[in-house]
Amino acid sequence: MAVSVVGLAMTMALKSASSAEKIKSFETAQAGGGKLRLEIKTACQNGDLTFKVKNAGTAWPKASTFAVYGIDRGNARIITERRMRLAQGQHASFRIKAKRNPTGRLGLAVRPGWYKRPAKLDATATCR
Repeated sequence: MAVSVVGLAMTMALKSASSAEKIKSFETAQAGGGKLRLEIKTACQNGDLTFKVKNAGTAWPKASTFAVYGIDRGNARIITERRMRLAQGQHASFRIKAKRNPTGRLGLAVRPGWYKRPAKLDATATCR
């Protein structure tokens, strides 16, 4: 599994096959970028991809939109989106089943509701 996060520091740790979750691989990224601080982890299990997002900053004053995109040859199509407001340290998870991800490549974008920032994918992952 590969994960890339634009402008973020990453650390990678592999879990052993004997772990209870049997996650094939696991990556962590931190996004600074001013008013929005995120930690994004991904897990791939049997073709299902999970994005785990943590608010690493202060509580958000308004809801943000979390959108998961399927990526095919540079084109992105929205698979799902949800509006949420996260408290300090709060987590949100987004699991996409393999059947909804035919290309094996997904991206996550977080659009804050309280300030404008450039549209971008905060994380991408490949899971087969």
